[in-house]
Amino acid sequence: MLRFLCLALALLLVSCASSEERHRYVELDTVKTRVSPSPEFRGAGMPVDNKTILLEGHVSYRGELNAEPSKGKKQENYRLVYNLGNTPVEGAFSALFKGEGAFFKITTGADLYPFLGLIFGVNQKNFEVGGFIFDQFWDRTYRIKGTMHETTTYYSKTEGTSIACLWDNDFCKVDSVVTNEQNYDYEEYLRTHYYGLGLFASVFVGKFVLEYSGSFYTPKITEEPEVEGVKIDDELPLVTTQRFSLGYNITPNYSVRFGGIHVAGDFDGSYWALSADFTYRIVFPKKRAAPSRLSAP
Repeated sequence: MLRFLCLALALLLVSCASSEERHRYVELDTVKTRVSPSPEFRGAGMPVDNKTILLEGHVSYRGELNAEPSKGKKQENYRLVYNLGNTPVEGAFSALFKGEGAFFKITTGADLYPFLGLIFGVNQKNFEVGGFIFDQFWDRTYRIKGTMHETTTYYSKTEGTSIACLWDNDFCKVDSVVTNEQNYDYEEYLRTHYYGLGLFASVFVGKFVLEYSGSFYTPKITEEPEVEGVKIDDELPLVTTQRFSLGYNITPNYSVRFGGIHVAGDFDGSYWALSADFTYRIVFPKKRAAPSRLSAP
């Protein structure tokens, strides 16, 4: 038995069996994706009494942005190209809490994918102003084009090679190196977040409301591509969204708005789309003290 084991070891040490090691990386040429207008965040849209809670639901219809594919900024190693587009419907639910003039509002909804915003502002009889921060989740399609570089190194385990070669190729003799290049073109879904902030202002003229909001965000990719050797920068171009609208409060509970959306940023051109909105509100006003009864003389 011992003689057999010694013979097997000797054959292993003098054998010409080879192993290989492969390295791949993609030299990116272009990455194509899509960006959209940011979700809408605003104030109450009407004068609100102090110490009031306002619950609100709204749904918006938006026309398609008039945009062809737009070149983004040149990244470190590739060109970013994307389409500007948007879903036609956005819906959201909000809860507003007003104290002595100032208010806090939280809004959550969906613009194909969910978003969340925190709004702070001041609401007065004739106007309101404030700011907001938000995060919107996206699952984006990234079209990745480039050149796949592949290097395969073959190692020889011949007589005279260190015994360490049996488990570590760094101690082996290189037999040959083969390189290969081919065009690379594929699509991948990557989780993306829009982290942004903005400002808003409204003017109340009777039942009419003039509203403006402006925001900006930068898409951030929060997961790595699955394909070996692909690295996409997560510092993507800035996108700005401005909204202008004229609203009418039919009653304190119902309102309609019509306006436009303007999208621009660190890419060629700027783009417009029309929008329409219907809002329903439930108002819980402050409790008023009951009148005191005077006792009869």
